[in-house]
Amino acid sequence: MNAYLTVESVDRRGNALALRAADGRLIEFQPARFRSIEVYCEEPRTIAAGERIQFRAPQRALKVANREFATILQLSGDAAVLKLDSGRPLQAPLAELRHVDYGYASTSHAAQGATVDRVIINVDATRGAQLVNRKQFYVSLSRARYDARIYTNDSEALRRAASRNLEKAIALDKLRQRPAQQARRSTHKQDLNSLKHFRDPSNPALAQKQDQQRSIRPTQATSYGWKL
Repeated sequence: MNAYLTVESVDRRGNALALRAADGRLIEFQPARFRSIEVYCEEPRTIAAGERIQFRAPQRALKVANREFATILQLSGDAAVLKLDSGRPLQAPLAELRHVDYGYASTSHAAQGATVDRVIINVDATRGAQLVNRKQFYVSLSRARYDARIYTNDSEALRRAASRNLEKAIALDKLRQRPAQQARRSTHKQDLNSLKHFRDPSNPALAQKQDQQRSIRPTQATSYGWKL
C-alpha cells in the first residue's frame, strides 16, 4: 500500500525522521530499515481543460506508464477526464494525479521512442558531455516527423558538443580489432627483418670491407691465370 508522508524533522545522529501522516499522526521513521522509499518535492501546478500533462511516475492503478502524455478534456469537482496520447480515455480522481507535470516540453531522454510532427530543441552548448553529446542530439532531432528547429546559445560550441561520443567499447569490438592488430604487428615485424638485412653504404666499416673485397678479386684472378 502506498502512503504519502511529510518530513517534519531530521535526527542526523540517530539516523531517523519524524514524519507527518495525512491524518495528523507523527511517525518516527528509520530509513535504514526500508528499501522501497522515494522522495518527492511538492510543487503547485495550475491546470485547466485543454492542458497537456505528462506522468512523471508510473500509475499502476490507472495503468499509465512513466513519461506518458495526456490531454485534459474536462475538470469536474475532484476528478479529471483525460485522453492519453495512445487514444485511451481515462477518468481519475485528482488525488491520484500526484506525479504529473506540464507536458509541453520534455528531456531528450524522456522523448525516446516518441514521434511528433514538429520539434523545438533548446540546447545549452555549455553543458557537459553527459548532457550534450552525439546520441542526445540525434534523439532530439529524430523525434520530428516534418520539422525541427534548434535554439542554442552558441552555434559553434554546439557543433563541437554534438560530435562528442560517449558510447563505450564492448568485448566484441575488441575481438573484431584483434585480426587487424595482429596483421599490423606481422607487417611491422617483416619490415624490421628487412631492415636487418639492409646494408647502409655510408657505414665506414662496410665501405672498408667492400674495398678489401675489390682488392682481393684481381689477385685471385691473376693467380688463377698463372696456374693455367
